[in-house]
Amino acid sequence: MMDDWVIAKGSVIGSRHIEDQTPCQDAFQVVYNNDLDFGIALISDGAGSAKSSETGSNFIVNKAPEIIESKLSGITFSDVFKKEHEDIENIFIDILTELKGLLFEFSTENEIPFKDLAATVIILLFNAEGLICSHIGDGRAGFLDAESKWHPVLTPFRGELANQTIFLTSDIWDKPEDFIRTSVIKEPIQAFTLMTDGCENATFELSHFNEKTQTYEKANKPFSNFFNPNIEALKTLHRAGKSESDIDQLWRNFLKDGNEKFASELDDKTLILGTLLTKGEQDVQ
Repeated sequence: MMDDWVIAKGSVIGSRHIEDQTPCQDAFQVVYNNDLDFGIALISDGAGSAKSSETGSNFIVNKAPEIIESKLSGITFSDVFKKEHEDIENIFIDILTELKGLLFEFSTENEIPFKDLAATVIILLFNAEGLICSHIGDGRAGFLDAESKWHPVLTPFRGELANQTIFLTSDIWDKPEDFIRTSVIKEPIQAFTLMTDGCENATFELSHFNEKTQTYEKANKPFSNFFNPNIEALKTLHRAGKSESDIDQLWRNFLKDGNEKFASELDDKTLILGTLLTKGEQDVQ
């Protein structure tokens, strides 16, 4: 049930886009299907070089839940979890293939070049039993396990050039299984997060120093010192009776300049953070 969760979500335009007088190219969506017993959290980051990428990212997050619910109609989250990993991967390849096809139809109908709608996509299905995360492109996602340890759930796709990634509109569809990456976490979770890359410097450890080799190596680890206090803040807001819209507004304010790294970030920032409530916490009015 959606009442089991407190979820903060929001997008904030990056300072570079403000200076360039271009729109925020990020988009997000969170929905919960009580019949199927899972939530869907989505984030899409429009390509900075694509003229209509904000249109593409908004189309993606609004259309994807319909496709997911159609593909999974009649089966619960537990039913999906019983499937083999390869079968789950194929479900999400089908979902994203259909999403790409609908975006192409949209581009044709509206006379927008398909590549001008370029945007990444992260889909995260969640409930208390675990989560499934499938994505094309970059961004970050993670979860808090039952032992209160944070883990990443995706590795962002990076090309050979700096900041290079792939998009739903990229030429990947001859072998989508090489580019669509799906992770399945079959264990209880306490919290989850997903974000565009404009938030990763403030929320993830991206590199660490290897004492043995005396070199810096890539890392992909959620900062517990960032996420844990914010989870407690969300629960405090819930106990205080704050509405979903109140929490989201406070979250957007935080993403704008709530810490030094957010304040100095040039890129658009989109971050979703959800925490599961205990029975006693759910009953708070």
